[in-house]
Amino acid sequence: MTACGSKDEGISGGGKVIGRTVTVYSIAPDPSGAQRDLVDGEKLALSEAHGRAGALSVNFSSLDAGDGSDEQAAAAARRAINDPQIIAAVADATPVTVPLFNAAGILQVAPAGDTGLAHDAQANPSGHPTLAPPPPAAVPPDFDARFRAAFGRAPQPTAKAGYRAMRGIIAAVANASSGNDRTLVIAKYLAESPAATR
Repeated sequence: MTACGSKDEGISGGGKVIGRTVTVYSIAPDPSGAQRDLVDGEKLALSEAHGRAGALSVNFSSLDAGDGSDEQAAAAARRAINDPQIIAAVADATPVTVPLFNAAGILQVAPAGDTGLAHDAQANPSGHPTLAPPPPAAVPPDFDARFRAAFGRAPQPTAKAGYRAMRGIIAAVANASSGNDRTLVIAKYLAESPAATR
């Protein structure tokens, strides 16, 4: 079996994750190099939440979007979508990623890219918004020290975006009534993201 074929069998338009474990995907070019701090910011937020969102366990997986080409970004997005445990993705907003996650009914938190695509009918085949930036909530005052203690280096600015993105996702999952319903998680996240309503 391959992770991404010619058909989008994993795209089902939302629905519930079966079981008590959900997965958050981080999709970025070079996640262990140029985008390492973004990914490590997400890991730090999840670690501080003890790997949980309410009653659910939260897994984390990072996928490489390659050189950032449309083809490689689409392949990484499809691979995440095909995971039946996916609850959300942290991925830049592009004309490729937004329609894929939207059609699948999966929350996309975009640290960069064109979040205006949230209001583009062509980019939202489901007819319902699923895209928002990381929440504006401030990171802890001692964030740099926490990051340095966890990873042994000072954080780059992208680390704070990753941290905020993961904290927002964890809060949305915890505040959704069952936590494993993708549609409710999207609604909770968008309700807390003023930028999503513009």
